[in-house]
Order: sequence, then structure tokens, then C-alpha cells
Amino acid sequence: MSEKVCLCKGITKETIVDAIKNGANTVEKVKDATGATTGPCQGARCRETIEKLIEENK
Repeated sequence: MSEKVCLCKGITKETIVDAIKNGANTVEKVKDATGATTGPCQGARCRETIEKLIEENK
């Protein structure tokens, strides 16, 4: 099971990496593709991790 990146919405690292590989090259695009950063914390807990995943998976 893939680790959760967006804890509020339960979105996994695998889901986010898939979105990045399909062209989501900004946090906003990852948000649109996956719903990450749309929970109660509005990305306070996951934005930095998503930014790192974007850099690692360009």
C-alpha cells in the first residue's frame, strides 16, 4: 500500500506521482488531477511533499 501524502483526503504518493507523470507539473495541477490540498488543512501538511515529488518526477 502506498503511503498517504494528503492525509485529509487520503491521497497516496502513487496517485500523486501518476498525476505528475501525466503532466501535472505544479501543485495546482496536482490539485486539479487528484484533489490533494483541498482538505481542511488546504495543503498545509502536504504541499511541501507534493513540491518535492514534482521535482523528483519531472
